[in-house]
Amino acid sequence: MSVSVNDSGTFREAQQIFVNDGGTWRSATKVQVNDNGIWRTVFPTLLNFSSATPGQQSVTVPAGVFSVTIGVYAAGGGGGSAMHTGDLFGGGGGGSGGYLTTQVVAVTPGQVLTVNVASGGAGGVYPGFQAGGRNGAAGGTSSVVAGATTVSAGGGGGGGFGTPGAGGTGGDPNGVNGTAGQHAHQGGAGGPGGNNGTGFGSGGNANTGGSGSIGANGYVTIVSTP
Repeated sequence: MSVSVNDSGTFREAQQIFVNDGGTWRSATKVQVNDNGIWRTVFPTLLNFSSATPGQQSVTVPAGVFSVTIGVYAAGGGGGSAMHTGDLFGGGGGGSGGYLTTQVVAVTPGQVLTVNVASGGAGGVYPGFQAGGRNGAAGGTSSVVAGATTVSAGGGGGGGFGTPGAGGTGGDPNGVNGTAGQHAHQGGAGGPGGNNGTGFGSGGNANTGGSGSIGANGYVTIVSTP
């Protein structure tokens, strides 16, 4: 909901509202109206953005909003492939993406914020019997750019192949390392991907005797700061 004012016959949306408090003009942080007994907030327009769709997006700060709280969750790394050298060795799980929550940033109404939601790293492709192995790819970085301020978190590292494969490193900050693969004469168990506990950006798993799975995509939230 927005508030408009009549400017010489032209209605314009208010970007900021001031009230006279005993001779001192103060900026109003909230304006409410009584709608048949129910108080409703008409100013400012609240911002509540979230996205798990990989790629770059733009978010425009609405009227009356001067501060936002940002959360960024990076993508997980892909799992490593198995490696067969006569015995089978499991690949390592990808590291989980790093994340930051409740980052408060000053903004201005009408400012355009640039959002990047990270894609998960591809899993390593198993090349076949006695043909080596493939590492998983690292997950991408999720970020929000607000003028000179950037809030970002790094993606998890890809799981490795080897005898057995090492787990990928967790993204910076707060990421969790993937688990190393195992070795057994009947087949090496792949290491599970790291899990940062947020539900976003988990690392890809490394499969037994095959290719690793893709890491989970990232996530971004932007909400008006009360």
